[in-house]
Amino acid sequence: MTKIHFAADHAGYELGRALEARARAAGHEVVWHGAEALDPGDDYPIFAVTVGTAVVTDQDAGVDAFGVLVVDEPAAGVVAANKVNGARAVTAASPRAAATTRATVDANVLVFEGIAFEENAWLTIAAFVTTSLPHNVDAGRRILQIEEYENSGTIEGWAVQLEPEQIAVQHD
Repeated sequence: MTKIHFAADHAGYELGRALEARARAAGHEVVWHGAEALDPGDDYPIFAVTVGTAVVTDQDAGVDAFGVLVVDEPAAGVVAANKVNGARAVTAASPRAAATTRATVDANVLVFEGIAFEENAWLTIAAFVTTSLPHNVDAGRRILQIEEYENSGTIEGWAVQLEPEQIAVQHD
């Protein structure tokens, strides 16, 4: 089953713990990176960086891993998690949006607002962890360009070239 790294700040603690429990019950390997008890002084940056780092470390080791962060302000959590080289954090308010982000940018960290509805959040997580990046040249090239900039500060234009016999012929 998939490994899911969870964390939450003070505003997302209750929902984060509920989603963590649902993931365990569904058979996922779960790691909680948040506080053991609700702490009104908890801030999102440390949790976002910790989850992003854990996901990237696992994925680099070949583990099927994702992150879920539940915070007061999801856009701030996305910014913080994306500071981790290799993390591609996004927000998604629905299962469809989660699947789209996975299929478009191979997102690996999902960020929720602490007041999200638990059932919708759980369905969104399920869609996120079961959708994969399509195996096509355009999607792969775009991810390589993002990673190139992340690692070198430039986009030289990783040109993914296919030989004519590798290009699928489509018949309408």
